[in-house]
Amino acid sequence: MSEPTFSVIMPVYNHAAYVGEAVGSVRGQSLADWELIIVDDGSTDGSAEVAAEAAGGDERISLLRQANAGPAGARNAGVARARGEWLAFLDSDDVWYPDALAGYAQAIAAHPDERFFHGYRHRLGADGTVTELAGQFQDAPTGPAELFDRMFLSHLCVCYRRELLDAVGGYDESLRSCEDYELYLRIGLRTRFVPLGRATGLRRRHGTNISRQTGHSRYLEAEVLRRFVARQGGSEAVGPEQVRRRLARLYYAAGRQYFKARCFAKSARALSESLRRRRSAKAVGLRMLVALLKPLSRDDGRELPRLE
Repeated sequence: MSEPTFSVIMPVYNHAAYVGEAVGSVRGQSLADWELIIVDDGSTDGSAEVAAEAAGGDERISLLRQANAGPAGARNAGVARARGEWLAFLDSDDVWYPDALAGYAQAIAAHPDERFFHGYRHRLGADGTVTELAGQFQDAPTGPAELFDRMFLSHLCVCYRRELLDAVGGYDESLRSCEDYELYLRIGLRTRFVPLGRATGLRRRHGTNISRQTGHSRYLEAEVLRRFVARQGGSEAVGPEQVRRRLARLYYAAGRQYFKARCFAKSARALSESLRRRRSAKAVGLRMLVALLKPLSRDDGRELPRLE
């Protein structure tokens, strides 16, 4: 079998209700020059069987099974099997539009020296309704400075040369969330992000999305950015004031989410990190309230994230 232009990586974990539609959206691409590598990451709900049935014997599709390693580990496993020059990703609960890969192919042909392309996504509700969203940073190429201030890249909307992932060492498998943001920041030090100017698919919203905001997820996001600047070369692309402003906002958001969950001790830690970087009336006020409520604090059973 000849090597495809595009290798599509799809990690699956307990998405039997959705993975068939995701696979179908790859098989329905108007461009046929692809392979799909599905990595079942230890599912217990029959996701692998649903994926295999949806593949329908298509020789371009392979299915790997492994013990649960998290989304970063599953994506790395899929990449290790990939044969294409260009990598694209689709989560097993999302769907592509039929022209997603054709759009990347057109962009590659028009800009042969570029190495990373991205579009944007619309939202698919639990009731099947579609909410059209405006794309961010679709007017001109961007880099790590813009990405540092706002996460605007998404798995179902990016396509980049395999060499970029090889150069930065792949996904950080110690992360069970925010692994995509962390990877794109490192990649951004080596290339720029070129917009397609179009939506590539639909991100499904449902009750088990792992990217939903919690105190833990917001604190981890702040830690990813802090480490990027302190240890991964981010200080060359992002100025000190931008770092202080962004981290202050993120740690405050973590403190607020922990407060809503009544995890007052962790809220206090997050708010202290925010105030270390920039004082604001709302952070000071919430920190004072948290101090009063701290004896009533709950424990969510998770350590505060800390990345070295």
